[in-house]
Amino acid sequence: MKRKSLLYVLITCLMVSLLATACSSDNKQNASTAPANGDEKVKLVVWIWETAKDGLDLNMEAFNAKYPNIEVEFQTMKSTDLYSKYLITSNTGDTVPDIITVESTNLSQIVKIDSLLDITSRVEPYKDKMSAYKWEDATKDDKVYAMPWDSGPVVMFYRNDLFAQAGLPTDPDEVAQKIQTWDDYYEAAKLIKEKTGAMMYGDSKTNSSNRMFESMMWQRGLWYFDDEGNVAIDSPEIKESADFLIKMQNEGLVFDARANSDQWGNGIRDGKIATVVGGSWHDAIIENQYSPADKGKWSVAMMPKWSKDDKYTGANQGGANLAINKKSKHPEEAWNFIEFMLGSEDSQVKMMAEAGLFPAMLVNNDASLDEKSAYFNDQAIRKVYSQSLANTYPLAYTSDFPMANKLMTDVWAKVFLNHVSSEKALQEMADELRSKTKRN
Repeated sequence: MKRKSLLYVLITCLMVSLLATACSSDNKQNASTAPANGDEKVKLVVWIWETAKDGLDLNMEAFNAKYPNIEVEFQTMKSTDLYSKYLITSNTGDTVPDIITVESTNLSQIVKIDSLLDITSRVEPYKDKMSAYKWEDATKDDKVYAMPWDSGPVVMFYRNDLFAQAGLPTDPDEVAQKIQTWDDYYEAAKLIKEKTGAMMYGDSKTNSSNRMFESMMWQRGLWYFDDEGNVAIDSPEIKESADFLIKMQNEGLVFDARANSDQWGNGIRDGKIATVVGGSWHDAIIENQYSPADKGKWSVAMMPKWSKDDKYTGANQGGANLAINKKSKHPEEAWNFIEFMLGSEDSQVKMMAEAGLFPAMLVNNDASLDEKSAYFNDQAIRKVYSQSLANTYPLAYTSDFPMANKLMTDVWAKVFLNHVSSEKALQEMADELRSKTKRN
């Protein structure tokens, strides 16, 4: 009887132990998604720039309702200051910030320094819900270190009143048919200048941001580096795009101002720029910042392609992501915040509709895409953004993008100031990139 009793006690203890272990395991597995509903208040520090914060602010009331014990402190700064400050922070092993906002143009650089939390398993449910190219720069050695936020699908914003004066169509579908290729764009530019005196687009000869050039490359699946990581800026195909823009400049079809500068914005305000081939976020810049008095004069069409037979019709400019500092003391709560903001279609759509942040999340069937913009001639402009995003080559900016972008600006300066041939200038850039990056 005693042996049976002892055996019963041992079996009972073993079952309790196994049950406790299982519960502990379940708690660990669910830690990334369990809300922080304990008594302890947790404070998250988020580094961000002001316009991005405006988007997150739209969802903070709902977030606070779901996670009342997570306090979020936004520390705003310029994106350039954020990156330089975080590089110092990551070297000292500081636990603040918990979360950083990173533009896709700089993401691969930040991932490379091994300071971000591996969130591979956490983002798995969202891999197929985001535009494919957004994961490229967030990934290193098959591990994911950032969650995609917004994107910059490239389209062609155009002044329909200037198009009409030049005898060009103004209906978006008709414009897309008339200007299918960059050659079509060039012919339209000559007409517009002749009939209206306006320039086709704005860019600086000697201080270009390279946005136009990079969009042309991206649409063709070309970049400063090829798919194997080799330097490709001296390829014949890329030289074609560079020569096209040089021709536009030499023929006086371009308003000489760096894109997104005040001088460029003044050209838009004064009706001297007929088109902006740029990311979707330009709609807010045109409507609210530079040209608020021109309601009804702007429309949106797909950007031109190099060839009518090209598979991809879109490109990308910019976009942002959220990532967790791997030294953060609150990684689970940080993930709760990121998942709520970027993993929820409701959150993403709200930021798209009210802050102009077009999501990397594929929301092709959301009703808000059909909403018409009074400013853009009662057009459902988000439909065009969605079409561009769905037809964008899955390209990575790469960690060496900032260097390549700066050297490309120098190429234009050599061509227009020193009268160096495009072939020589691009070759010199390629040689310098190979030397500095150790790429082939």
